[in-house]
Formats: sequence, C-alpha cells, structure tokens
Amino acid sequence: AFVAVARASDQAVLAQLADRSAPAAEVGKYEATVAELLQRAAKLPTYPGWTGSSPVAGLPDDGTAQVYALADVQALVIVAVAVRGRGYPERLVRPLLQELVGRVRATESDERISEAHAGKLSSSLRGGLKEVLAAYNDPSRIDKVTEVNEQVDKVKNLMHDNVRKILETHVTIEALQTKSTSMTASADQFLKQSTAVKRQLQLRNLRVKAIVAGCACALAAYVLMPLFDA
Repeated sequence: AFVAVARASDQAVLAQLADRSAPAAEVGKYEATVAELLQRAAKLPTYPGWTGSSPVAGLPDDGTAQVYALADVQALVIVAVAVRGRGYPERLVRPLLQELVGRVRATESDERISEAHAGKLSSSLRGGLKEVLAAYNDPSRIDKVTEVNEQVDKVKNLMHDNVRKILETHVTIEALQTKSTSMTASADQFLKQSTAVKRQLQLRNLRVKAIVAGCACALAAYVLMPLFDA
C-alpha cells in the first residue's frame, strides 16, 4: 500500500505512507507517478473534488499498478493512493480516497496544512491513514458493509414514504371532515328554510280559505236576503 498527502498550492508532499515490504524501487515509481499527477492538477489549477489517475510504469517483475488522486472540497489538499495489481475493484477506489481525504481533514487544520513543510505531517497522519487502508484491504468486507448501508437506506426511504402517506391520508381525512361539517351545516340551513317556507305556505292557504269562506257567506246572505224581506 502507498498513500501520499500533498498540498495543492505547491504540490509539496506533506505525508507519505508506504508498505514496509515494498521495495524502494517500487516506492520510487509510486512517488514519480504521484508527482506527475500533482503537476497535472497544478496546470488546471486544482479545483474542489478534482480526480486523476495514472498507471505506474516500470514496476519490478512487470507488475501493474495504478495511482488515483482526489482533492478535498476546498482544493487545499490532494490525497493519492496506489493500487497494485488488477484484483482490487475500481468501484471501491473513490470511497477509499474520500475516506482518506476525510481523515486528513479531520486530523489536520487548514493552518497546519497550509504552513507545514514537506513530510512534516507523516507522523500525525500515519495512524489514521493505516486505519483507513486496513478497512479497505478486504474488498468483500467493504462490499458487505456497502450492502448493509444500502439496505438501511432503503428501509429509511420506505419509512419516509410511509410517514408521507400517513400525513397525506391525515390531511385527506381532515379535508373530508371539514367538507362533511360544511355539508351538515348547509343541510341544517336548508331544513330551516324549508320549514319556514312550509309555514308560510300553510298561513297563505289559511288566508285564502278564510277569504273564500267569507265570500261564500256574503254571497249566501245576498241571495237569501229577498226571502227574509218577503
């Protein structure tokens, strides 16, 4: 394993971690490849989240390796890691770099990163970098953790959907209750109005009957009046 932590502004390598079993010639090839990536980043110049990769040429025993690099969100520091061989899944490289960058930023302040001389952060970062590399040393275990995290995310999303549906149902019930109350009030008002109209019609009918009865009585008296006179 090989990890390098560099300052983006001047490409100074502030910390470096190499496997003790790696030959010096191999480490030198990693360092040269990292320097090439840093120069490439400096020409842009480096922007937040910049990524780069380059194959490592001339390894002993015709070995193959690739160096991957990632800049932090402030474009203050660049972390590079060398992956030896073809067996390591490339899908885990970016999470590995993100973990390494996160560990560097959690350990060192902006001031320390900006002012430190080359190699001065190796001792303070060595432990954290080793922990991250050890965690990603077994791809199958990382895949299991990733799978568990994805399952947790699915459960969380399902719970959020259920809560949203419950809230929507609650709002719908409240709307129905409001509409039902309004309809009940309208029905009561209509009933009251109907009762009032019915009473008015009854009174009008009584008046009409009384007038008709009065007219009938008057007519009968007029007709019978000559008979009484005779």
